[in-house]
Amino acid sequence: MEQRNCERKVVSLDAVVGCERFGLIRGRIIDLAHGGLYIQAETSIVPIGAEVTVTFSPGEDICEGCLTANGRVSHQSLHGFGIEFDSLEPCCREALDRLLPNMSSVPRRAASIRRAI
Repeated sequence: MEQRNCERKVVSLDAVVGCERFGLIRGRIIDLAHGGLYIQAETSIVPIGAEVTVTFSPGEDICEGCLTANGRVSHQSLHGFGIEFDSLEPCCREALDRLLPNMSSVPRRAASIRRAI
C-alpha cells in the first residue's frame, strides 16, 4: 500500500518529463505535493523506479520561468504515472510553498464498506 507524507493538491499544469531511456514525454500534472506528483500522459511506458526530471511552470504569479524537479517513477496506471521527488531545490520548494496552499485537496477515496449478511 502506498504511503504519502504530503497532502496532494488538485492542479492542472502542462509538464514535460525527461527520461534518459525514453526521451521527452508531454503530459499534464493533475495532482501535486512537496513529495511528488501524478502526471496524465498518453504513455505510461516509463518503468517504475526510472529516474526522471519534470519541468513545468506554475505561473508567473508564483515564480518566473519553469521549475525542474528530479524524481523516480513510483507507480503507473493506464492514464499516466506517479513521480516521487528525490529532493527539491530551494527555489522549487519555495514556489510550491506559494502555490499549494491556494489549491484544493485531492479527495480521499472512500473506504470500502463491509456489510454483515
